[in-house]
Amino acid sequence: MVIVLYIFGFFILVFMIVLILFVIFYNMRTKTILDRFIFQAESLNPIIFENIELRYWTNNGGRMEINPFNRCNLFLFENCLAIVRRQEFIGKVLFPPILLTSDITLTKDIFNYLKIYKPEHILSKKIINGEVDIILSDPIYKHYKIDITLMGLSEHQIDQLDKIKSWSL
Repeated sequence: MVIVLYIFGFFILVFMIVLILFVIFYNMRTKTILDRFIFQAESLNPIIFENIELRYWTNNGGRMEINPFNRCNLFLFENCLAIVRRQEFIGKVLFPPILLTSDITLTKDIFNYLKIYKPEHILSKKIINGEVDIILSDPIYKHYKIDITLMGLSEHQIDQLDKIKSWSL
């Protein structure tokens, strides 16, 4: 019985080490993309909202994946919105920015290394909760959907984000 516990403990230890190394290398790769994006975004003078609470769900056909403990920074440009997401649980996991726009081809010319989506549906709940719901579908794989809810926004921030409502399908 004790040997089984030692083997189980060793397996958990090895798994945790592999997981930590994966997160470190993933964050390093993502950090280079984030640095490139931020350097490029500075020249375009976006409106920046920092440390916004985020609910991020993905739906791939019949399978739904919930990503808890998310925060993001928003970069509102003239013709697109960039969401720079990070997940904070045991450690911090960084994700490459995703862009929302009404004109994918124009935005692809500027940010050709990022995923770009045209929102399907945008709903503001500024009176109820100060939330903005955004539903995206992958331009290639239409069954892959992303449901993003930005939470805890002030009325001023929601008013600034109102221009993205016209970008939906």
